[in-house]
Amino acid sequence: MRRQGSVRGPVRRTVLAAAFGLVTAGAAGCGIRLDRDPQMPDLSPVDTLRDAVARTLAATTADEGTADAISAFAAAVGPPWNPPEGLAEPVAPPNPDPAPFAAAEGLADAARRFVAAAPALGRRTGLTAVVLADVAAGALLHLSDLDPEAAGSIRGELADAVRTALDVGLTDQAGSGAPVDPGAHPSPAERDEAHPLAALITASHIAEYVYERASVHLAADSPARRESHARIAGLRGIMAIAPTLADDVTVPSSAPAWKLGERPDDGPTALAAIRGAEDALVERLWSARSAVPPAVFLSWLDDSARARRRADGFQDLRFEVAQRSPEEDG
Repeated sequence: MRRQGSVRGPVRRTVLAAAFGLVTAGAAGCGIRLDRDPQMPDLSPVDTLRDAVARTLAATTADEGTADAISAFAAAVGPPWNPPEGLAEPVAPPNPDPAPFAAAEGLADAARRFVAAAPALGRRTGLTAVVLADVAAGALLHLSDLDPEAAGSIRGELADAVRTALDVGLTDQAGSGAPVDPGAHPSPAERDEAHPLAALITASHIAEYVYERASVHLAADSPARRESHARIAGLRGIMAIAPTLADDVTVPSSAPAWKLGERPDDGPTALAAIRGAEDALVERLWSARSAVPPAVFLSWLDDSARARRRADGFQDLRFEVAQRSPEEDG
């Protein structure tokens, strides 16, 4: 994963090739070739969701302020999936083509589809789901400008999906007989081999410290300063929730002071430190994706995207996927 630059506009991103190859089976005997219909793949819930989002984006008419973003989203998601033509028994695509959308309607539909499908995507966020979550978070950023009420409604639906995902996770963990020990602290050697969720917790601790150090250098009317208390509360939420998502997470201690890559000494360096902390957090979220339910992943990603925007770091997308392995997908 590489973090994108901090400027608003089109985002360089490797286009994900669709992983839905069709295998043509043939039989040869006595010099005669018998051709059969291609084997139709069984589409997973995330495959079906990807197709739906692709169709939504293809049907969305961008305005002047969203053209670059919608193009970036469509490139990231890839084209709709269609069955091959000429089958003896035609197969319908997994989703119908929607009616044309205005920009706000299309962005809302793309984000809402991810939220609605999140429970069916399982307990881990595979690479295709990461891309779709990234697009949903970017769509919500733009939707907040175009239709704040719709964006707030979708975030309310996302909060409900997060609660459901966490309730299911806690139930599963209670039945596993492997309680979490929140008071355990790994040794330095153990920390090197810590669960990705432990690294995410450490990144949240560091981000909390950055906000405490940086906010005093910002003007009182700065969005990043006004929302710093809410963002710190969100980071503490990550620290509380992350240990419950797996049964082998040792919770790292909160160091009394952290060495910051960007020292906040004035307004510009304070905003740069916040952007750096949010980028580091998202990098750890990427590494922990297989332990984070899709709804939770999107919620944390959306919170970070909005926080980065308040620090003058608007980004349509947060991830660049250089390659993907079908075995990792889900």
